[in-house]
Amino acid sequence: MLIGNTARDKIPGSPPPADLEKVIRDQYGPIAERALAPYTGAPDTLYGTPAAQWAGDTSFRCTAVTQLLWHVAAGNPAYEYQFDRAALGRELVGARHATDMPYVFGTFEFVVSLPGQTVAFNDVDRTISSVIQQYWTNFAKTGDPNDSKLPAWRKFDSASRAYMEFTDAGPVSNEGLRRSYCDLFIENTKRIGQK
Repeated sequence: MLIGNTARDKIPGSPPPADLEKVIRDQYGPIAERALAPYTGAPDTLYGTPAAQWAGDTSFRCTAVTQLLWHVAAGNPAYEYQFDRAALGRELVGARHATDMPYVFGTFEFVVSLPGQTVAFNDVDRTISSVIQQYWTNFAKTGDPNDSKLPAWRKFDSASRAYMEFTDAGPVSNEGLRRSYCDLFIENTKRIGQK
């Protein structure tokens, strides 16, 4: 399995909660205090406001980590990624849901700008796209995204939770994508499942 998310991924059309504390208290119950702690403070340049971070963690990022953990526990190989690139003109909104798709398919010419926003792609975008397409093609052919010409993409495992981060500077191997956030999400999912 190869699965991942964009840095500010969330369910399209669903705004981050207006009252984040209430939503977390309602959904996390007895572990709400621990779940609130990571979502306080100033906005993060990559992930956005605390409410946007929570929306991304609970809708795509941590659900992907949960699926990856199940997949590798069953003895299957898996690879995780996060796409961070915000194209020119989208820097303020960041890498939103599906903004990685033009890079995967090399379809920049079909990207539509939103009102009041002009999206432009440059050589950095084309380089990132070329690398992503090589990884995805390798994965489709062999079940492994790696080849000798690309930076090594480590398999996901439950200990390191290795992932590939696609940044403006290219692919960067990393570990434990928002691990403390996702661990609370997983703990809460198990708690709810035991009811």
